[in-house]
Formats: sequence, structure tokens, C-alpha cells
Amino acid sequence: MKIHPEILDHWPEVSARLPAGFDLEATARLRGAFTRVREIKNAETLLRLALAYGGLGMSLRETCAWAEAGGIARLSDPSLLERLCKAAPWLGDIVAALIAEQTKVPAGRWAGYRLRALDGTSICHPGADRTTWRLHVGYDLATAQVDQLELTDIGGAENLQRLTYAAGDIVLADRYYARPRDLRPVIDAGADFIVRTGWNSLRLLQANGEPFDLFAALAAQQEQESELTVRIHEGVRVAAPLLLRLVVRRKDPQQVQAEQARLLKAARKQGKQPDPRSLEAAKYILLLTSLPAATFPPADILTLYRFRWQIELALKRFKSLAGLDNLPAKKPELAQAWLYARLIVAIIVEQIAGQVPDSSPSGRTNPKAKPVALASHEDCPEYPLRRHPGTTAVGGCL
Repeated sequence: MKIHPEILDHWPEVSARLPAGFDLEATARLRGAFTRVREIKNAETLLRLALAYGGLGMSLRETCAWAEAGGIARLSDPSLLERLCKAAPWLGDIVAALIAEQTKVPAGRWAGYRLRALDGTSICHPGADRTTWRLHVGYDLATAQVDQLELTDIGGAENLQRLTYAAGDIVLADRYYARPRDLRPVIDAGADFIVRTGWNSLRLLQANGEPFDLFAALAAQQEQESELTVRIHEGVRVAAPLLLRLVVRRKDPQQVQAEQARLLKAARKQGKQPDPRSLEAAKYILLLTSLPAATFPPADILTLYRFRWQIELALKRFKSLAGLDNLPAKKPELAQAWLYARLIVAIIVEQIAGQVPDSSPSGRTNPKAKPVALASHEDCPEYPLRRHPGTTAVGGCL
């Protein structure tokens, strides 16, 4: 996926990709993005200006010059800035409508379940030394498309409740989403999860509520892949305990060495000694899941979790190829307009291009596992990236 300025030279093709039934004029007036006809004659012109500024990376002045040269509109850059700031919520509505249009495609399923991934990415405005905005993305692995998206400021934490779930969903998420009060609502919605966890992400208990010694349990594991039943301490009174499966996979020696080296380097950078427990935990992959053991043995849980890498690739495309991380605006309203416009163009370009995401080859798996098309194994750095029709295979398998 690569965005070219020529995309706005083919406006009929672009406008044809806008959500069916989405009335630009009515929604713009309802949102206060377009209230009166002056320099900008209609909502369609306002959208073209927004896409030129945010979607294609023109400056405000360049956008005004482009619009005047093309006979689209004639206005000053301060006037354009004001219009774009007012248009930010409306542009967000267009993004939501585009995604809603994508989700009309029937979801593929695997063993009766729909596989989804959830992740977030940070975006900084110019000169910022920390996160300014955070984009939360839900990704349907069968259709290889974003199925939910939310833009928040720095206060928007990553949690499992960013997605709306339906019965039969399986959400895959990394260790940042292993939070005690976020797990039960997924189950209550009729969905399931596979969430990676660390040794100190959650307070784990035995099924009877007694303290659970994680490292003693790990040391006792004889197989490369195994599982334990654990209870999650949720910090509040609950009618019934939350019992989950902790799936454990012992990493290969080179994987352990790479992860421990990363931890040691990070500790040296901070002038600290690494926690010995972190070094020990680096020897294992730990996954928490609510899926039933009778249907999903440990090997299948580990296999399914590898699909999560697809959302990492999707975020890379949005940030690197679509330039989502090149935010030029500091003013919050203008920054939102820029980001939403960028997302509109990125989504449309992916639809036009029929982008198939890259995926790296799978790691070593249990030969007895079910024949599921694999995405990457994120703990196999020794394998080089390559391109293969991972998404197509997933869609066909599900």
C-alpha cells in the first residue's frame, strides 16, 4: 500500500469507494462541519480538501494552492485550518462508515469461531517525546480488514473493551491486554480470548483460591507444551471465580537467548539489574485462554495465537507506508482531522489495491496439531521474513 497524490486526480473512483448511503451533505451539516456556503461550496469539496491535507500530506498552504489551481476552492490557509478543525468529528464518522461497510462481508470462520486481533499503536505530534494519540484497531483475520477502530488521546488505555464482541468471536491480544477486570466481560459477551501474559501481569491463584507459585509450576513442566488451570484475582467480589487455562510453551534455546539479551540491554540502558524472574520467564510463552480444553488443546491455542502477527503487519502498513506516523499538527482538532483523513485514504487505497498482508513463516510447531494456515511465530527471530498468501489461506481455512 502506497499513497500517491494522483489519487485525488481520480475523484470519481475515490468517491465511488465512499460508504454506500452515506450522505456527505447531510452528515456534514449535522456535525457542524459544513454550515454555510462561502469559499467551500459543498461537503464533497470539504472532503477533497481534507484528503489533500491529511490524506496526501500537503501543508495547509499547499492544499489551498492546489485547490485554487484546480478550480476546486479559493480560500486562505487560516480559513482552511478553521474548516478542518470543525470537520474532525465528521471525518471520523466517514472512517467509521467505511469500516462498517467492510464488515458487511460475511466473516469466515474456523471450527465455528471468528478470529479477530486487537492492538494499539502510538502517534506523536511534532516535537513530542511521548505518545500524543493512540489508535486502537480491531482486525478480522479472515477478511484481512480492519473491523473496528478508535482514536483516543494519551489517556486512552489499551484494553479488551475497545472491541464490541459477538458470540463465537475469539480475540487475540498481546500482554498489554492481560488486565484482571477486562477478561470477564469478553466471556459475558459470548466470546473467547487468547491473551499473552507475563509473570507479573496478573495475580494468579490456584483453582481453590490458594496462592499460585508460577515459577515452581513452570519448573515442573516436562513437556514443551502444556497447560495449567488458574484462577484470576479480579480485585472485586465476584459471584463465581474466573477460571482460565494457562497454556505454556518452552522456547527454543536461541529464542531464550535473544529475549534475555533484550532484557539485559534494556536494564543496562536504565542503569539497573534485570529482575531474575523476568530472565526466567523469558524461557516461556504464557497464554491465557477461555477456550474449552476439549476442543482446543494447547498446540491449537499456540497455533491460533500466531495469527496475531497479521495485525502487527496491518499497523506497519498504516504507519510506515501510509505515513500515519508523520503527524504534522499540534492543535488537537487539526491533528484529529489529519489522522482521520489519512485513515480514509489508507482504507480506500487498501481496497483498491486488494492488499494482501505479508506474514513471516511459522515457527516450530507440534506435528500433531490441526492443519491450520499459520501466520508468523513472533518468537522466531532467526527466520527471515518472506511473502506468502497468508491472509488468503486464513480466509479459506476459517
